[in-house]
Amino acid sequence: MTIRVLSRSFYVSLLTALILVSVPKARQTITFEEAVRIALDQNTQLRQSVNQVRLSEIGVHSARAAFFPSFNVSSGTGTNFGLSFDTNVGELRTTANTRFNVNAFTSLTLFDGFQSQANLRESRLNVTAADLALERQRQLVVFQVASQFLAYIQASEQIAVQEENLVAAQQLLAQIEEFVRVGTRPVSDLYQQQAAVESAELAILQTEQLAQISEANLLQVLRLDPLGDYEFVIPDLSDELLVPEEYDLRDLYERAQLQRGDLRSQEVSVDAAEQGLRVARSSMMPQLSFSAGAGTSFNSGIERFNFGQQLDNNRSQSISLSLNLPVFNRLRTRSQVQRARVVYENARINVEATQQQIGVEVRQAYLDYLTAQKELEVTQRQLAFREQALEATRERYNVGAATLVELTQAQSDFVQASQDAVAARYTIFVRKRLISYYTGELNPSLPLFE
Repeated sequence: MTIRVLSRSFYVSLLTALILVSVPKARQTITFEEAVRIALDQNTQLRQSVNQVRLSEIGVHSARAAFFPSFNVSSGTGTNFGLSFDTNVGELRTTANTRFNVNAFTSLTLFDGFQSQANLRESRLNVTAADLALERQRQLVVFQVASQFLAYIQASEQIAVQEENLVAAQQLLAQIEEFVRVGTRPVSDLYQQQAAVESAELAILQTEQLAQISEANLLQVLRLDPLGDYEFVIPDLSDELLVPEEYDLRDLYERAQLQRGDLRSQEVSVDAAEQGLRVARSSMMPQLSFSAGAGTSFNSGIERFNFGQQLDNNRSQSISLSLNLPVFNRLRTRSQVQRARVVYENARINVEATQQQIGVEVRQAYLDYLTAQKELEVTQRQLAFREQALEATRERYNVGAATLVELTQAQSDFVQASQDAVAARYTIFVRKRLISYYTGELNPSLPLFE
């Protein structure tokens, strides 16, 4: 009976597991705006930047607390065992004396060489720098999503181009089969076109593989489940978004110098490092502190007074001012100042390097955009000419004035021109957004395709 029950439970569990595995997951439809939202929520570097801001804010709270007095309460109790002279009977006795004490202590730093003030300013500047770095990281995430999303869209549209090419090849194959049947074309044309159809199908498979790679890269940027089923909605890339704009290179550079979050963050970091240098130098100055304390105690060996009376009789208070003059601390302060100065100099070097990098990035983005403009114009004209050439070659082939090789070449040139035109549209769109990214003007909260 037990074996039968166990077997039945096993089969029920196995059947349930198979049902759960066999049930397909619902397809998740993702628009570009949703992809940006997902990336802003789940991107690892962005989450780390948010945590860095929190750490900087904690540093500000800690720096503010340095201006407050400290307050501590301590208490202790214990029992001593041993011989003691009892004055009541005039002899030694083994006794156990219980002791108890409680103390309170407070201290306040009156002057520390302006270390607390510099430390607070440094902490606030670190928060500002972290906020600016977070802003730049958001722009980077949006641009990464846009680049991968557009790469996926471009690959998807290339599939459509190859599918149209396959349809055209199949139609031509049917036409050639009829020509061969009536004897107006040699059978070699039929074999060549059959091979062309297979080549078109192979091109579709290769293009689909590129689309799958683009989709995998997009899933990685969005940190989505690789086993999930997703459908990415292709936004409308209207001609209005491709209207050429006139840019001035010097104006772009000046705007980038003012608006780039990473540069502004590093400039603030220079100010923070300067405050850190002041913190290190403050250790060379005298420090003045105030302290006060109070306490009381109880000893069970004193039998003339009870617990409450002893606590009242044994009360004590203290108050003091302490002045600390640094004379020699084994060059520790000097080493701290030197390290702080190196940190400050490195922060300035980072600013100079970033300024140079921004100049190169803006210049390259500007030149790439000019090239993309020309490529868009050329590919559009090329596509129109290739289409006319294909129609003319097809008509000549139908009347026997052109060979299949010429027609196949014309079809191949038209497909390549179509691919180039699709790529040029998305290239100029990306290059245009790349300028806004490198100038620091890319707004993560605004739609990208409007």
